[in-house]
Formats: sequence, C-alpha cells, structure tokens
Amino acid sequence: MPNTNNNINSDNVAHEFKGLISKLREGVHPKDSQELMDRMVPLALQYIHKYPDIFDSSPPLPEIICLDKIMTILESNPMWGDEDKPGSVFHEHYVVASCEIEDHRTRDLLSNLILFSLENDSVYGKEDNEQTGPRPRCKTDITTRSSCSSILHSNSIGLNGNKNGVSVKPCSYDSTQNSVGLGSVPLPNYIMEITKQNSINTEHNVVQNAIYSFLGVQGKYLKKDVITGRFKLDPLTLKSISSVQAGMLLRLSELGYYHDRVSKFSNTMTGYNAMGSMGQAFMAKLKLELSEFHGQVALLQDQVNMFRQAQMRDYVDRDQSWLDRQPEQLTLFKLLCWYMEPLRRMQWLTKIADACQLKKGGDLASVLYTFLNNGDPMVNQLANDLLTVSCAPLVRMISKWMLEGGIEDTHGEFFIESLDEVGADRLWHDKFRLRHSMLPKFVTLELADKILKTGKSINFLREICKVEEAVKDRKELKYVIDNHVSHIFSYVPDTTWHAAIETCYSQTSKHVLDIMVGPHKLLDHLQGMRRYLLLGQGDFVSIFIENMKDELEKIGTDIYSHDLSAMLDAALRCTNAQYDDPDILNHLDVVVKTPYPGDCGWDVISLQYTVRGPLATMLEPAMPTYKALFKPLWRIKHMEFVLSTKIWKLQMGNAKALRSLDDEISKATYRLHLFTSEIMHFVHQMQYYVLFEVIECNWVELQKRMQQAKALDDILDAHSKFLHAISIGCFVNTSTNMESHLEVVYENIISLENWQANFYKDCFAELEAREQMQIAIAESEGSGHFGLTTEQKMERDQERKIFEQKILTSCRTLEGFAGSYGKAVGGFLLALNSSDDPNLQLFGTRLDFNEYYKKRDTNLSKPLTFEHWRMSNVYGNAKSHMGGRYSMHPQTTSQFGHQGHTSLSWD
Repeated sequence: MPNTNNNINSDNVAHEFKGLISKLREGVHPKDSQELMDRMVPLALQYIHKYPDIFDSSPPLPEIICLDKIMTILESNPMWGDEDKPGSVFHEHYVVASCEIEDHRTRDLLSNLILFSLENDSVYGKEDNEQTGPRPRCKTDITTRSSCSSILHSNSIGLNGNKNGVSVKPCSYDSTQNSVGLGSVPLPNYIMEITKQNSINTEHNVVQNAIYSFLGVQGKYLKKDVITGRFKLDPLTLKSISSVQAGMLLRLSELGYYHDRVSKFSNTMTGYNAMGSMGQAFMAKLKLELSEFHGQVALLQDQVNMFRQAQMRDYVDRDQSWLDRQPEQLTLFKLLCWYMEPLRRMQWLTKIADACQLKKGGDLASVLYTFLNNGDPMVNQLANDLLTVSCAPLVRMISKWMLEGGIEDTHGEFFIESLDEVGADRLWHDKFRLRHSMLPKFVTLELADKILKTGKSINFLREICKVEEAVKDRKELKYVIDNHVSHIFSYVPDTTWHAAIETCYSQTSKHVLDIMVGPHKLLDHLQGMRRYLLLGQGDFVSIFIENMKDELEKIGTDIYSHDLSAMLDAALRCTNAQYDDPDILNHLDVVVKTPYPGDCGWDVISLQYTVRGPLATMLEPAMPTYKALFKPLWRIKHMEFVLSTKIWKLQMGNAKALRSLDDEISKATYRLHLFTSEIMHFVHQMQYYVLFEVIECNWVELQKRMQQAKALDDILDAHSKFLHAISIGCFVNTSTNMESHLEVVYENIISLENWQANFYKDCFAELEAREQMQIAIAESEGSGHFGLTTEQKMERDQERKIFEQKILTSCRTLEGFAGSYGKAVGGFLLALNSSDDPNLQLFGTRLDFNEYYKKRDTNLSKPLTFEHWRMSNVYGNAKSHMGGRYSMHPQTTSQFGHQGHTSLSWD
C-alpha cells in the first residue's frame, strides 16, 4: 500500500539521518566529513519536504545562528585538537553541500534540523495520517536540554505530531471542570516566549546598529574610537552577540567611517575643505552625494521598520502557519551584499576629498582631473561629475573674460590675473598675465594664451582705442561656453566649447589687427624704425652725419638738442626720406643724452622714434631694444667716418706734401697704410654683415610673417623674433666676449686717429723747419752772407735728430696699436668660429679670407673640435692654474707618428 510504503521510507530516512548525525556527534574526522555532508543534506531535504510543518508554528532560528552554534558544538569535542578545526571544516563542507539550495526558508529549516539533531537524541519520523496512533515525543525533556536546545524549544520547534498532524501541546488548568486534573486549555510556556522574543530583538538590534553605523551614529554594539574615528565593538555588550555577528558589524561599520570622512570634508567649519568658489561647488557636490546615500540608508531603515511591524502582527495572529506568513527580513548578510557598492563609492569620495584638501581654482581642477580614466567606470563617472560641477565657476570666469574682458575672481582662482599697479601704457604686455599655479592640467598653454589674448584685446579696444563694439553673436557664444562645462577637460579639443573659444579669439584678434594696421599704421611705423633707428636709410644717415660733423667733435657738455633738430630736418629734406609719410617723420627726433666726463658728440647724440597712443602700448616694450641696437650701429658709422674722412683722407692728402720726408718717414707711412687698410677691411665687412646680412635679411623674413599674420600678436611675436635675431647679429647682450673684443678694435681706431694727427703734426713741423732753413739760406745769399752759422747748423741737426727719434717712437707706438688690434681681432675671430651660429662662422671666414690672422695666431689654426682647449690657451689655461679636475695639453704620441696630437688627461 502506498501509505505503508511512505511510512517505511520515512522511517528509513529518519533512521539513516539519525545515524549520520550520530557519527558527526561522535566525532568523525573533519577531513572525512565531506562525504558525510553530501549524504546528510539530501536526507534532511527529503525529510523537510515530507514534513514541512516539522517545527510547528514558531519561526526557526536564522541559518547564520544555527551554523555558529553547530560550529561551537563541534569545536567543543575534546578528541580533536586546535589544529584540526572541525568547526571550520564543517562550515566549508556545509557550504559546498548546500550551494544549490536557493530558498532561504529551506536553508533555515535545514540548519535548524541539523542543530536540533546534534543537541538531542530524538526519534525522527512521522506516522502518516492513515497509520495507527501518534508518534512518540522527543525523549529529552525541555527542562533537561542544553542552552542552545532551549532556544529551539522556546521557538516551538518540535518534530512530533499525532495522526491528524496536530502537535501535542501541554495543557493548563481548566477552571470549568469539577474533577481534579488538567483541562483542555493549553498551558502557556512563558520562558519559551521570552527567549523567542529576546532572540528576535537581538537580531533586530544588530541590524539596527549596522544601519546606524552607516551614518556614523554610535549604537549599542558599536562605539567610535576618539583617535582614529573608526568604529569598534563595545566590550560591555559584546557577549550578547556571536563572533560572526561581531565580525560582520565591524565590516559594515567601515562604511560609516568613510561617510564621516566625506561629511567632514564637505563641512566648511572643519577647515579641511577646498577653498574658493570652485571649492564650494565641489563641496556642494559632495553634500549631494551624501544626500543620495542618506536616501538609500533611509530605504533600509524603512525595510527594517516594515519587518518589525509584520512581526508584531504575526505574533498576535498565531493561528496561521509561520511559513505562510513569514515577512521579508533584512539580515546582516543582505546588508553585506548591499554595502559593497556604497562602500566603494565612499572610499573613492574620501580619496578624492583627501587629495583636494586646501586646494582651489585650477589646482583643484588638476587634482580632480588625475582621477579620470582609471579603468573603473564608476570611478570615472564619479570623477567626471565632480570635475564638471567644480569647473562650472571656472567656465563662467572664462566666459566673462572672453566676451566682456572682465575678471570676477574674488578668491584668486582664475588662471589670468590683472596687475592693478600697471598703467594703461603697459596694458598689452604687462597688465594681464597667466597665473601658472592656477592653470589646470587639461588647459594647454596654447589655449590659455588664446583666452588671455582675447580678453586682453577687448580691454585694449575699450580702454586704449575707445572702441565699445561687442563680440559678434555674443549671446550664442555665451550659451555654448556656459552650458558645455564638461567639454573643457575633453582629451581632444574638437568640441563645441573649444570651437566657441576659437571663434571668440579669431574675431577679437582680427578686429584689433584691422584697427592697428589700418588707422594706426603699425606696419608703416615698424618700417620707419628700421630705416632711421637701425640706419637702414643710408643716404639720410650720411647727410645727417655730414651736417653734424662739427657738433659730433665737440665735448658733450657743449651740444644742444635744438641745434641738432634743424640739422635733422635738413637731412630729411635733402634725401629720399622726404617722400615718406609725414606722420612717420613726425615721430623721428634727435636727442642729446646726459654726458659723462670725456664724452664727445658721438657718445651723447642719438636718434629717437617717439610713439604715442595705441602704438605706445604695443611698441613701448621694444623701444629699449632699438636703443640698444642703435648704439653699435652708430658706433660702426663713427668708425667708418673716422677712417674715411680723417685717417684715409689725411693720408691721401699728405702723401704728396710730405714727399720730401720720405727718407725719414717712409717706414712709418708704409706701416700706417697697411694698418689702415687692415682696419678699413674689418670695418667695411662688419658694416656690410650687420646692415645687410643681419638686418635686411631678417627684415625680409619679418615682412613675410606680417603678411601671413592673422592676429596682432602674430605681428608682435614676429617683431620680437626680428629684434632678437639682429641683437645676436649685432653682438648685443651676447653671452660671449665679442663686444669686448670689438670695443678694443674701436679704441685702437680712435688711438690710430690721434696717433696719425700727432705724427703728421711732427712731420709738418719738421717740414716747416726745413723750409724755414731754406728760406734763411736764400736770404743770407741775397744779403751776401752766403750760408748759415755753425750755431744754426748745430741747432738744425739737433732738431733733425729729435725728429728722427720721434719717428722711431711713433713707429714703436704704431706697432703697439697694431699688436693690440691684432689680438682683439684674433679673439673676435676665435669667438666667431666657436659660435654655434653658422652665419657667424662664415662671417669669421670672410674677415680672415686670406688666413692672415690664422697664420699669426696658432689658436685659430686648430680644428674646431678643440675649441675649449683653444679658449683655455687664450685665457692662460685658467682651469689648470686653478686646480681643475682635468686639463688638456699637447703631447707627442708615437702611436700617430707625428707631433702635436692633443690628449685629455685628468689631474
């Protein structure tokens, strides 16, 4: 019969399950318990499916509590040592054996069944409804159970029933019956009810404490460490919860620690937060993140409250089966599964907030930018949101600067700053500048420069040019810039935001360029400065010097600028300069600098180009460079004038007049002519190189760049490069000693002029003395005396000897000048050949085209690879004398078969 077979099968299952439990309780080796668990779990599941109301109407203990108690029972077995750890091995094998069970109720029943079987020696099985009589009750009475078994009985967990399937319950006294005995009214078990209620309250309190810890609130089981701020277990209440619950509470409380860290940073009163408007935006976003997190925690609390209310209703309504009315419970396991994502988010928020402490402006944005694209989509999106919110004030500053030219930066966050102490005359170059410490990493220097120039152009037009025109399509551009904040930190600058920035820059720069090139004639003024300040107008310079030659020879204190102005006007009217634009010529003037003792006109007279209005704002910083360039160019013209109009002209004019003195002065005049030719070659080559190869060639390059310019800064940058190039070509402010060598050359030319003047003075004095003697002889013959007296002859002979001695002295002085000049030229050539500029090297080759200086100076004959050794020889082997670490010296090495091989040796 089917019912009989069912009973037999149930009894077999119960007895086999009981045997397995006995083996587990008697102490089967933990390593062999996997097979035992694989058999035990299916048998228990069969029994549970056969008798689903096995635990009456009271709810069983949660699975985690049952497992903890089972592990405690197994660990208490004295036959196993600490190294075997039977409880841990059981837990691992139980997890493997029950991994396919997904229903929470079934898992709870399974764990309760195993726990109850370990605590009691009971008879399992249940008679079918159609079998005889009720099955016997458990052998172990409730009063003799262990503490864990008492908890199970307090929850009304029993395995016995009658043939009708109704559990047998104790009866209470019935006052309606007449005889002595127990009535039919059940006797309430108050101990079981209190124990059950305490178990429910403990689980509820643990979950509630975990939820409190999420918000950084202390509870019954968790307290805060005053030093670290982390949560720790309260030792007073630690014994009321299991070790598993304690460990899970500590893990869950970590979320509260990070919540407190983020909350502390988002609070402006703590002093650890970011600063400025961008920092305030960043903190507002953190507060929004905390608000969203608080909403999630509120949902958890609402779920706990709903479960508690359902429990209270179920406790009142006991007549229904517990399995049919069990509500959804929030457990620590569920909280562990839930808190992983919020924990990871709070950890990254804490990490980002710590990195942003006391940051502001572009520095804050740069820190946030480093968290982008780290491989985690959640972190990448979080950093993107934080950076977008933080950059909103920065984008508004950029918008106002580029469209209105204004700076609203009360906290010093903007990467562009305005210097209040700088006047309007320096507005373009010095009034506004980049603040590199506030420049974000994602804003390139090129983009920052465009933003700077756009706002600077608007201020220039408004304050200097008095132009109030707004940027075209200003409203549309403002909308694009203000509403696409995230585009500012895009890796590829091809967004609509970058396009709007480029449009503002192009429009504003073109507007400024058109005004400066058109009405203000910027290019014409640059041409005028090249012609007059850089002496490019050759005929004008020659006439001007010729008109002022008398003034140039005067002492500096005897020269007046009003006398020179008329000479300047005359030079302009007599040359092609008269065809230039009068507006350009009106800016040209001649000035007299403050003279120093010993200065002549050449030292104090200079040309000046005066610029006014917008031109002054643009070109004023370049005027000191023009003044510095005018000095060497004017110096070369001075040397050319001295050589051509004084030295060479006197030589040619006096050669015939002093022909009678050739026997005495021929050697001196020959050396003088050679020395003059040598100097003239040097000066002419210098003048050609500077005026043509340096200035003219670079000017042609500047014109090409000005024609291709799309913005005013393109012209100014090209002009700056032009001045820098010719400064190098004119040997101005170079790191080498070329200027000192040139100055020695020029001093020798002036010395030669003075020497020649004295030389010809002595020669003409001697010539005049001889002529006077001839006249005296002729007069004596006419008077009949016929000749000179002995005293006159002796005096004349003495004068002749003195003259010859002066000639010899003059020859030696001339050789000294020539030697000094030769050393200066040699040093200058050495500096040219040692230069990295190939043009300077070619210029040195042209100056010494016939290797005249190379033959006289052994340093110039060395290959360029030994330039440092040559330089050390020029300056007396300074490193060797100063005890340097190494020195270079020539040695004779048989390995190469010739002498003069240079080797490097360390001292």
